[in-house]
Amino acid sequence: MKKQIGNKILIELNQSPARGTPWRVSVYKKVLGFRRRISSDWFLNEHQATKFVDQIAKELGSDSSTHNLKQRKPGWTLHRPTH
Repeated sequence: MKKQIGNKILIELNQSPARGTPWRVSVYKKVLGFRRRISSDWFLNEHQATKFVDQIAKELGSDSSTHNLKQRKPGWTLHRPTH
Protein backbone atom coordinates (compact mmCIF):
# COMPACT_ATOMS: atom_id res chain seq x y z
CA MET A 1 0.00 0.00 0.00
CA LYS A 2 1.32 3.44 -0.94
CA LYS A 3 -0.03 6.91 -0.17
CA GLN A 4 1.20 9.99 -1.96
CA ILE A 5 1.10 13.26 0.02
CA GLY A 6 1.56 16.15 -2.37
CA ASN A 7 4.42 15.81 -4.84
CA LYS A 8 7.25 15.16 -2.40
CA ILE A 9 6.10 12.74 0.33
CA LEU A 10 5.38 9.02 -0.11
CA ILE A 11 4.15 6.69 2.65
CA GLU A 12 4.64 2.98 2.01
CA LEU A 13 3.27 0.01 3.97
CA ASN A 14 4.66 -3.46 3.35
CA GLN A 15 5.39 -6.80 4.92
CA SER A 16 8.31 -8.97 3.94
CA PRO A 17 7.44 -12.68 4.22
CA ALA A 18 11.17 -13.52 4.30
CA ARG A 19 11.66 -11.41 7.45
CA GLY A 20 8.66 -12.73 9.35
CA THR A 21 5.44 -11.06 10.38
CA PRO A 22 6.24 -7.40 11.24
CA TRP A 23 4.64 -4.71 9.09
CA ARG A 24 6.83 -1.77 8.08
CA VAL A 25 5.65 1.80 7.48
CA SER A 26 8.25 3.93 5.70
CA VAL A 27 8.01 7.62 4.88
CA TYR A 28 10.04 8.84 1.90
CA LYS A 29 10.79 12.31 0.59
CA LYS A 30 11.18 12.57 -3.17
CA VAL A 31 14.09 14.69 -4.39
CA LEU A 32 15.11 14.91 -8.05
CA GLY A 33 13.67 11.50 -8.95
CA PHE A 34 15.18 9.74 -5.93
CA ARG A 35 13.49 8.63 -2.70
CA ARG A 36 15.10 9.40 0.65
CA ARG A 37 13.72 7.53 3.66
CA ILE A 38 12.79 9.90 6.48
CA SER A 39 11.36 7.41 8.95
CA SER A 40 10.55 3.75 9.35
CA ASP A 41 8.30 2.11 11.95
CA TRP A 42 7.40 -1.54 12.54
CA PHE A 43 4.13 -3.03 13.79
CA LEU A 44 2.90 -6.47 14.83
CA ASN A 45 -0.27 -6.49 12.73
CA GLU A 46 -1.77 -4.88 9.66
CA HIS A 47 -4.51 -3.04 11.57
CA GLN A 48 -2.00 -1.10 13.70
CA ALA A 49 0.13 -0.32 10.66
CA THR A 50 -2.76 0.98 8.52
CA LYS A 51 -4.01 3.08 11.44
CA PHE A 52 -0.53 4.61 11.73
CA VAL A 53 -0.37 5.24 7.97
CA ASP A 54 -3.66 7.14 8.15
CA GLN A 55 -2.42 9.16 11.15
CA ILE A 56 0.88 10.09 9.48
CA ALA A 57 -0.89 10.95 6.20
CA LYS A 58 -3.27 13.25 8.08
CA GLU A 59 -0.39 14.96 9.92
CA LEU A 60 1.69 15.42 6.79
CA GLY A 61 -1.34 16.50 4.77
CA SER A 62 -2.12 19.35 7.14
CA ASP A 63 1.54 20.33 7.62
CA SER A 64 3.87 19.81 4.67
CA SER A 65 6.92 19.89 6.97
CA THR A 66 8.63 16.61 7.85
CA HIS A 67 10.40 18.25 10.82
CA ASN A 68 8.23 16.43 13.40
CA LEU A 69 9.00 13.04 11.84
CA LYS A 70 12.73 13.62 12.13
CA GLN A 71 12.45 14.56 15.81
CA ARG A 72 10.18 11.62 16.67
CA LYS A 73 12.97 8.98 16.71
CA PRO A 74 11.34 6.28 14.56
CA GLY A 75 11.78 2.60 15.21
CA TRP A 76 9.84 -0.26 16.72
CA THR A 77 6.29 0.76 17.50
CA LEU A 78 5.00 -2.57 18.67
CA HIS A 79 1.82 -2.83 20.70
CA ARG A 80 0.18 -6.05 21.74
CA PRO A 81 -3.31 -6.37 20.28
CA THR A 82 -6.15 -5.90 22.76
CA HIS A 83 -8.34 -8.97 23.10
